[in-house]
Amino acid sequence: MGRKAIDVDLDRVLRIAVFTDVHANLTALRAVLDDVEKRGPYDRIVSAGDQLSGGPRPLQTWQELRANEAVILKGDTERDLVLGQSKPVAGNDDRRDQILAIFEWTLGIVPTHVRECLAELPEHVRYEVSSGHDVLVTHANGLNLDDFIWADTPPAELERLLGPQPAELMVVGHIHAPLEIQVLDTSILRPGSVGLKYESHWTNIAHWAEIRWDAEGNQWDYAVHSVAWDLELEIKAARELGYPGISLLPGFGDA
Repeated sequence: MGRKAIDVDLDRVLRIAVFTDVHANLTALRAVLDDVEKRGPYDRIVSAGDQLSGGPRPLQTWQELRANEAVILKGDTERDLVLGQSKPVAGNDDRRDQILAIFEWTLGIVPTHVRECLAELPEHVRYEVSSGHDVLVTHANGLNLDDFIWADTPPAELERLLGPQPAELMVVGHIHAPLEIQVLDTSILRPGSVGLKYESHWTNIAHWAEIRWDAEGNQWDYAVHSVAWDLELEIKAARELGYPGISLLPGFGDA
């Protein structure tokens, strides 16, 4: 499966709302979309991969993204759903069994026509206002859907992960905690995920990024926003739907 992309040339000021890793958390997604609407309008809304796996409402999440005309990118979990194969999971046997049960449950929830749509999703979108002034939004990095960008990733590896056409600003997800680093001429921003936050201080906090072109400064600028969402409401939905991974949801023990 090749790396499909969307490249867009722009001739005007652009504001883009970007979020990543919703992981089928409809409550958190709606909280983010409400905040986007409040702070908007935005020229584009981009969801940067891992939308449908890892939470109780994958189909409703897909429908919500489509209803809001989001640019939906492919993440590694979308690829796995298309292939019908879960990646190997680290941990003890009970955890591996539970992750596999979640994957099989999600496969049963997501209908064939949606999986066909997932297969056609682009892996990144690039917005360019002029030569050398572009922003690349992608799931994991500029090269593939799997390799992680950590704060302590060696410089040579970070340069590799910029991909074949490094952007002025690269916005990524894949890891769920926020990160901002500079690699050569590229600023890398990871706003933090919408769903599946395991850090105790972010359990019910979703993050998203506002990306905007600063015409006076002749550069891309950004701000990261955080939004609280109703943890108990999402846990209640998981129980009602028979979601097999409920005990793995962040905050389950507190709900």
